[in-house]
Amino acid sequence: MRFTRWWNPSLPQTLLIGVMLLYVNAVFSLTSLMGLGIGGSPYQLTPVLYTGTFTSVDQVTTIQTIAVLAGALAYGFAGLGIANGQKIGWKVGVAVAAGGVVLPVVAFARGVTLGGAYLLTFMFDVALLVVLAHPQSREHQRIWFDGPSKPHNRRR
Repeated sequence: MRFTRWWNPSLPQTLLIGVMLLYVNAVFSLTSLMGLGIGGSPYQLTPVLYTGTFTSVDQVTTIQTIAVLAGALAYGFAGLGIANGQKIGWKVGVAVAAGGVVLPVVAFARGVTLGGAYLLTFMFDVALLVVLAHPQSREHQRIWFDGPSKPHNRRR
C-alpha cells in the first residue's frame, strides 16, 4: 500500500470533509498528549469502559495516553488511506469516528460530567461519522477505492 498524497481533490465533497476532519482530530489528539491545552480527544475517556477499580492514578494515565496515541495514529492513517483511495482507510476512519461518538455517550451514561466545552468537540465527532457513513461516501469507496484483492497500479 502506497501513500503518495495527503489530499485528493477528486474525491466527493463528503469524503474531502471527512479527510479534513480526520487530520484535524489527529492534530488535536497529539496536542492533548503534549498538554498544550487546545484540542482534545474522545479517547481520553477510555478508562470509563473499565468497570473494575484502578490501583493507581498512573494506570489511568497510561491507559489514556495509549488510547489517545492509538486514536491519533488511526485518525492520521484513515485520512491518508482515504486520500489515496484505499478501502482500509475508509474502514478505519468509520471505526475511529464511531469510537469518538460512542465513548462520550458511554461516559455520560456512567455519570462522567463532560463540560460544556466538550459539546463542540462532540459535534465535530458526530459530523465526522456522518460524512464518512454518508451514502455518497459509501458508494464512492465501494466503486472506486482499492481493496485488498485489487492490485494498485500493477504493470505487467
